[in-house]
Amino acid sequence: MDDWLFIVKPSDAAADGGPSAKDLYLELARTAPEREWCLSRRRRMAAGDRLWVYFASPVREVAAMAEIGGEPYEVPGNARQPWKFPATLHLEATRSLHRDPVPLHALANRHPQGVTRVGPADLALLLRHAGL
Repeated sequence: MDDWLFIVKPSDAAADGGPSAKDLYLELARTAPEREWCLSRRRRMAAGDRLWVYFASPVREVAAMAEIGGEPYEVPGNARQPWKFPATLHLEATRSLHRDPVPLHALANRHPQGVTRVGPADLALLLRHAGL
């Protein structure tokens, strides 16, 4: 199992057209947890991997977690984000992270870019904050 850091910008629109704020992700974890996520390039994700959602500027914190449901697949006609993958927001972990988010300054990777693997030191911290 791998763990991935997935970056969203709260000022950007979410997949459903709403803001990408951590409050929205908590609500989605409660009401519509199964999502399709987009990637700009293929990653070696697999079912059972975890996705840690990092909310970039202005909040700069990890405040949600999802479980990946399958490998990325190519979506024709979208040059900017030609890959998608299914993942389900984990309600209890997202609830815990919403209450006690992991701030950027606490991570070893203080300059996350794109979608990256989570290192062992950061994983221990994320699991603790998520109550896992």
